[in-house]
Amino acid sequence: MGLKICNLFSGSTGNSTYVASANTQLLIDAGVSAGRIEKAVKVLRGDCQNMAVLVTHRHSDHIAGLSVLAGKYPAMRVYAHERVAPDLVKNGLPQSRVQTFADADFYVGDITVSPLRLSHDVFCVGFGLHCGGKKITYVTDTGFLPDNVLRFASDSDLVLIESNHSPELLMANRSYFYPLKQRILSMRGHLSNEDCAAAVTALARNGVKHFILAHLSKENNYPELAYSVCRAALARAGLTNDVGLEVACADRLGGLMEIV
Repeated sequence: MGLKICNLFSGSTGNSTYVASANTQLLIDAGVSAGRIEKAVKVLRGDCQNMAVLVTHRHSDHIAGLSVLAGKYPAMRVYAHERVAPDLVKNGLPQSRVQTFADADFYVGDITVSPLRLSHDVFCVGFGLHCGGKKITYVTDTGFLPDNVLRFASDSDLVLIESNHSPELLMANRSYFYPLKQRILSMRGHLSNEDCAAAVTALARNGVKHFILAHLSKENNYPELAYSVCRAALARAGLTNDVGLEVACADRLGGLMEIV
């Protein structure tokens, strides 16, 4: 068996993704309430008690439920970069519950985890997850994707990648002040639909077959738009029939995808 992945929650209102091998279960982030995560994991017949959580960064839409969830399950292991861990402790997670990592590979059960630094307005990492000769790459909350990130992801079987916003919808949004718009559009902000589509096309040319578009803005994007922008880019590259594409939603579970 290789790896399974299911988006539980994704977007500006909270993020959490389930990944499992034959022997290991983990979450990437816990950015909604512990109760919602427990219910989602139960649907997948998962076990929170024996689960690990990998944390990308300190923003509340990625850690809002973490302290309560970890408090309910004493055996749950929490992994955070050494530059992120202090923020989790400030947020109420006991220091003893956090296992830190730096920039080198580490193991969670039979899954090898490769951290990847991203470009965000706080310190943030993505992950490569390897097991049974299969690889999933998780990349959200980054203002751009330099060549090293694309190289990192190019040997993946599946890439979960941010498709956060439409620049046109963002700029037309009267509820967002101009400095916030500039932050989102900056090199330390979030990927637009067009940036995501360009990255997906480049990765598909290198042989990546499956993508999940994630972390869509509630106000400045919608699933049909993110999907259509990406599909159009793939079509222009002649790759439409070769690539599986799913959009992660904020309010419902995605499909459980198995990579074997």
